[in-house]
Amino acid sequence: MDSETTNNDGRVGVAESPVPIDAGQDTALKTLAQRMALIRTEAFGIGKSDVTMTKDGKSWTIKGHTVEGVLSEMRPLFAKHGVDFTPNLVERTYTGNRCDVIVDFEFESLDDCTDTRTIRWAGAGTDNGDKAFAKAGTNALKEMLKKRFLITDRDDAKEEIETVEHQTDEGASRVKLEAAQEAARANLEKWATTCRAALLTAKTLDDVKRIERENKDQLTSPDLASVTRTFFAELIDKRKKELTDAE
Repeated sequence: MDSETTNNDGRVGVAESPVPIDAGQDTALKTLAQRMALIRTEAFGIGKSDVTMTKDGKSWTIKGHTVEGVLSEMRPLFAKHGVDFTPNLVERTYTGNRCDVIVDFEFESLDDCTDTRTIRWAGAGTDNGDKAFAKAGTNALKEMLKKRFLITDRDDAKEEIETVEHQTDEGASRVKLEAAQEAARANLEKWATTCRAALLTAKTLDDVKRIERENKDQLTSPDLASVTRTFFAELIDKRKKELTDAE
């Protein structure tokens, strides 16, 4: 007859099995969808920060979600629930000083690499330098997290402390042209000041001829205003006469 195996103190032997630390502990592995739902439940309370806005020389403070604030609150939740995600750029386009991107954010369960989910999101950023792409990526990331995990966005702030007005291709080209013209004007003014000072302080006729020779390209440039060209022609003739008489 079969009999139950007993240990030395008379109690029935039971095969070892995982035992919850407390009665309320759930030992079953959760799916990625369940984990993301838990993150959403805990993320709703993310608070807003004071953000200083500046435009046209005026500053004011509003309450808003900055990308730094959102990420600092979301990182611990992703770690707590075993979720990771990777951004993958799908598309990038430029219109003037604005960059638009489409990004696939691939979420993955750290306990099951086959349990994944991809969320596609768009973002946009404007900048008169080379930061439009980075701003667009930041915008896509922050807005995806806020919308997917239901973080309130009422009276939200912009991604950047200083907003940059979007310009069309024509507008951006005009801005670049104006900047180039201003740079050329500044360079011309600097050259004219230096050349004039050199002519006025020249001590010999040979010095004046050397200065005239070294600045020939500028003095004969079609871009040089006629009034400026006439000024230097008369100044050179005057200095030559003065130094010739002095000899």
